[in-house]
Amino acid sequence: MGMNFTPEQQKVIELHNSNILVSAAAGSGKTAVLVERIIRMICEGEHPADIDRLLIVTFTNAAAAEMRERIAAGIAARLEADPGNDHIQKQSALLHNAQITTIDSFSLFLIRNHFNEIGLDPDFRVADEGEIKLLQQEVLGQLLEDAYAGKFVPDDVPTSRENRDSEDPSREARERFHACVEYFCPGGRESVLEQHILNLSRYAGSFPWPAEWLEERKNDYAAGDLDALLHSDYGQYLAERVSRVLQGCLEKLVEVKKLCELPDGPYMYGELTEAESEQLERLAACKDLKEQAAKVPAVTFGRLSSKKDESVDPAKRELAKSIRNSVKDTLADLTEQYFKTPLELVVEQGKACREPLRMLLNLVLEFDRRLLAAKQERHLIDFSDMEHYALQILLKREKVEETGDAGTDSTGDTGMDSTGVKYDIVPSDVALEYRQYFQEILIDEYQDSNLVQEYLLSAISGEVEGHYNRFMVGDVKQSIYKFRLARPELFLEKYDTYQESGDLCRIDLAKNFRSRVQVVDAVNDVFSRIMSQEIGGIAYDDKAALYPGATYPATEDPAYGSELLLIRKPEKGDGAEGGSGEQRPDGARGPVDYDNVRQLEALAIAARIKQLKGSLKVMEKATGELRPVRYSDMVILLRTTSGWDEEFKKVLEQQGIPVYITSKTGYFGALEVQELLQFLRVLDNPRQDIPLFGVMQSIFGGFTQEEIARIRSGSKGHSRKRMTLYEALKEVAQRGRMAEAGEEASAGESAGEETAGEETAGEETAGAGQYWQRALEAATVPEDMEPETELSQKAYTFLQRIDHYRDLTPFTSIRDLLQRILDDYDYLNYVTALPAGSKRRANVEMLLTKASAFEKTSYFGLFHFIRYMEQLEKYDVDYGEADTLDENADVVRIMSIHKSKGLEFPVVFVSGLSKRFNMQDANQSLIVDMDLGVAVDYVDSGRRIKNKTFRRAVLSAKMKEDNLAEELRVLYVALTRAREKLILTAVLDKAEEKWELSRMTGQEKLTYLDFCEAGSYMDFLLPILPKTGIAVTTLGTEDLAAEEIREQLRMGDRRELLQRVTDGKTPLPGDPEENERKLAKLRERFAYAYPYPGLQKLYTKITVSELKIAAMAEKDEAAFHTFEEKEVVPYIPAFRREQEKVSGAVRGNAFHRTMELLDFSYLFMESGLFAGCPGTYEEYRQGLDTDRLQERLKEFLQRETASLRLTEEYAQAVSLPKIRHFLEQELAYRMWRAFEQGLLYREQPFVLGIDAKRLDQDLPEGEKVLIQGIIDVFFIENGEIVLLDYKTDVIDSLQALWNRYSVQIQYYEEALTKLMQLPVKERILYSFYLEKYE
Repeated sequence: MGMNFTPEQQKVIELHNSNILVSAAAGSGKTAVLVERIIRMICEGEHPADIDRLLIVTFTNAAAAEMRERIAAGIAARLEADPGNDHIQKQSALLHNAQITTIDSFSLFLIRNHFNEIGLDPDFRVADEGEIKLLQQEVLGQLLEDAYAGKFVPDDVPTSRENRDSEDPSREARERFHACVEYFCPGGRESVLEQHILNLSRYAGSFPWPAEWLEERKNDYAAGDLDALLHSDYGQYLAERVSRVLQGCLEKLVEVKKLCELPDGPYMYGELTEAESEQLERLAACKDLKEQAAKVPAVTFGRLSSKKDESVDPAKRELAKSIRNSVKDTLADLTEQYFKTPLELVVEQGKACREPLRMLLNLVLEFDRRLLAAKQERHLIDFSDMEHYALQILLKREKVEETGDAGTDSTGDTGMDSTGVKYDIVPSDVALEYRQYFQEILIDEYQDSNLVQEYLLSAISGEVEGHYNRFMVGDVKQSIYKFRLARPELFLEKYDTYQESGDLCRIDLAKNFRSRVQVVDAVNDVFSRIMSQEIGGIAYDDKAALYPGATYPATEDPAYGSELLLIRKPEKGDGAEGGSGEQRPDGARGPVDYDNVRQLEALAIAARIKQLKGSLKVMEKATGELRPVRYSDMVILLRTTSGWDEEFKKVLEQQGIPVYITSKTGYFGALEVQELLQFLRVLDNPRQDIPLFGVMQSIFGGFTQEEIARIRSGSKGHSRKRMTLYEALKEVAQRGRMAEAGEEASAGESAGEETAGEETAGEETAGAGQYWQRALEAATVPEDMEPETELSQKAYTFLQRIDHYRDLTPFTSIRDLLQRILDDYDYLNYVTALPAGSKRRANVEMLLTKASAFEKTSYFGLFHFIRYMEQLEKYDVDYGEADTLDENADVVRIMSIHKSKGLEFPVVFVSGLSKRFNMQDANQSLIVDMDLGVAVDYVDSGRRIKNKTFRRAVLSAKMKEDNLAEELRVLYVALTRAREKLILTAVLDKAEEKWELSRMTGQEKLTYLDFCEAGSYMDFLLPILPKTGIAVTTLGTEDLAAEEIREQLRMGDRRELLQRVTDGKTPLPGDPEENERKLAKLRERFAYAYPYPGLQKLYTKITVSELKIAAMAEKDEAAFHTFEEKEVVPYIPAFRREQEKVSGAVRGNAFHRTMELLDFSYLFMESGLFAGCPGTYEEYRQGLDTDRLQERLKEFLQRETASLRLTEEYAQAVSLPKIRHFLEQELAYRMWRAFEQGLLYREQPFVLGIDAKRLDQDLPEGEKVLIQGIIDVFFIENGEIVLLDYKTDVIDSLQALWNRYSVQIQYYEEALTKLMQLPVKERILYSFYLEKYE
């Protein structure tokens, strides 16, 4: 409706009764197509679906919210066109409860509704990541302690004959554990073993049955002989990899041969190169790994001819030598990595690794078991548990009978549990119910799914029964979450097997509606050359390529061409050439350090931004017209922002360009957060020198570094160097007590231990900050006081403050303690006054929020809170500094490529392309691959020998190759964010020479060998760029310095001109008539008035509450004033705010939420008040024990608060006696009876279309207005509806209440009549204030 779809998009929208895989390229409009498919499914056809019968799964909560909004807008558009359609109105009401969700949220939905299927306590809560990290460390520490003590004995560890009758049967297990520790913990670093356990546990969690996967890994080093190694998965992978590397070497020698055959080529190398090529051809023909292992080390290379000939081009001669040397290096590396050790010895080394690895895996299995038990004991689940619990609910494992035949309901999957028993995987009854319920399962971003999610969603789809109803959309080229253990292989498997039609159908959406043709051509130019089935696992063919579909003006303008800025890295000593980077006499650097490659790259970007700002025009999406580019149209994308974003921000701001960083790191590094956490560490244990030093020189201490040095070092003849800083501080403080001024200060603060209780009582009643006011007065130092006495007094006052807060910690919550510190020191106002104060203030407020979150965990106390925050920092669970930016701010944004996924920008800089890839994971001593398993180093503890095992070398190579494939996809995501202009930037050594060399040898395609040896994005791009249409510009420091100087001169001229025009000394430059015309146009725009004032009251959608307020304005002026915007309330001091009562809005929301959650079964039957719903109200009233009911209500509120369905604020705002009084009424009895019959409906949303003239007679005929609202409760009684609305207004009578809300109830009645097709027999308003209803 209103949008033209391509034939492929139309097929995606209309095709049903198939499993559909949509391969949607970047900018292909997949979200719009998915929404349109859903809208048509629920609004069109003879039997349209209900929205709540569709399961729509997205990757993030934000994506789910956006999807819900788009669907709501689509339904609203349909309702506007057909307001009388009852089915569409019903969809608007059902949307509130529709399953448009993430896989985690859907899993949680399954658990909450079917916890009984897996024996889970329903009183669980979802733990945050910090709490889980603490719990993991706690469980892990206890496990290792038990293992050291011999208390942990794995099931598969046999007891030796010598120990069988021993008094210590655990000795064998203890010895094996000690051997495991020695094997994996060189130098006794137990943390290495801990990290291995955590990593293996995390990897196992991405599999449907983690324990079985870990058990299988015990056989990874079980290859008993050479034949088993050759036929193993990793042996076959290596043989294939070696063959491809040899083929790549052969291709390079062919390039050398071509160079030799050129007229000015090094012909003297031709004969030797020919012979070496033949040798490699024979080598590439090797059939298996055994033959490769024998022949690769035996390869020999001859000596190149030293003949000199002036007709030979020296550059080509050097190039031929360079290529040939790279081939020699590659073959030498193959021998060193894989074939240095004979394969027979490899097998023996593998056997030596088996037992330590088995013990490690046993530790992981026990850790997982204990962690699960600890979480169950605390009624916790985490995000990994959600998916696995949901899987247990939906799938069952049934033992396979001896015949081996799978059951009729089997999914077709079989397995073996940890005891060796074979089983079939079959859907549970719950899964079969959901198969019947959900008509279709739609999965967005399918390329980022993992195996657990695949099992989950296939369990409730009907494909096993022949009912194909799965719709999967994604783009495997944008799968960039391998680090989160995503499995793009799932998408690729279907991509390769699904056909253009049939039950398993694949549809490609290749048309790009986002970018200009110049951007599309650049992306295709690059990725058709660097991405293939062999390189990256994805064939970038005609089906995978992008096709321009967007319409832009000025399509042929060369200003929109894609470009690469290649900046020469200055050689040592060249940095002082540029004016602003030179060394000043004081030794400091100027604005830009030309030796800093990041700042150099940022300076080049700044210069290009300034050029674009004055020349480039971009299209305004709303109008389709060109306008000058703004800063907010530009983004700088980085592979990682750590260490880069701040450098870029500094340089760009120095160049006058406003910048905003959107990275999600830096919170724990913020000064204000560090100061507060250091203060808490000191309160927990003041004997920690580093935290105490930080607090002393902060605002909390006020010491200078010189004063701290004096305290720490002592005086002549009395050194304090052997003391802790705290002990030295205490010793110095003792002098403050002896001084006369110090004694008076002590008297002013406390009259001694006898009156300590009186002081505390007085302090509690004092105004905020009064305690420290007295302390500051007491600490005031007389002008004539000696320096040492002054320092002693200062130390004494500081320690008194610390002791005061430490006294509060045992009985004060962390949030309250922090709040008290903030109030006493006025710390929020202090940080607000600093540079970037609003962000600093938000950071502090975020810490308060985290303290509140911590209070809800199973831990408590200052010690655990500090550990909680340390675990978050240690495992990079960073929140990012608080975001205070207006989304419409005109700034250049700097963000990571991962952060940019799903976004688009008119101008995109992809920067840092020469940064080296992070390959640390592939160099660890323990490597985990999801396909090939686990690999470890070979360690001989007795002989102190450690080296890579053959298996580890293979898995390391595979991990590097997988990581490089992921980097290719990350680069694809980066380049496809651009709408109109794409600019790449990089800094290289000898940039001009390397670019010239690349132009000379430009390749059509990136070879597999180049791919494997790549260390940065430039290694991908540089070999193929000459064959693309991307314009390359090389820059040196002198170019950047000259541009910077020119810009400074231009800015000076502009300032001078502006000042002269302002002073009237110089007329406005340009044509006077043109200037006057522009001024007239500005005046006209500022004087614009909307030509249709009569339609200002016509809204597309309006709420019932707004109509209610409008009606009150006509009926009752006094009532209307209660809804007017309140006058700004002046600041209320903290001690007065504590006495403030609950606001009316909070109270109203609290009562409504409580009544929505009200569980009649829990209150009446599970408590034993009634065996069932009584037959009459009289029986109900007689059997009601009000005291027991009130107690049960209290337990109900506690239960709902613990489950997080009801907030603490709401629980405290609700009046239990008023709820109890309601439950004593006949109305409550009628609601219970309807509840038992399944005819009670609460918090029911609706959308109602009415004629606009009903709202205002001045509005034109035929206009429709959508009214939306939420009905508190209604129930069906004898085929008719009873409508009930709760009110908490403070009011005199029920009649006055009806005067206020009659319009609202009228619309509710009309909506219910249309929605339910039943008459409304009663309309009831219940007043909790009056405790009456009518």
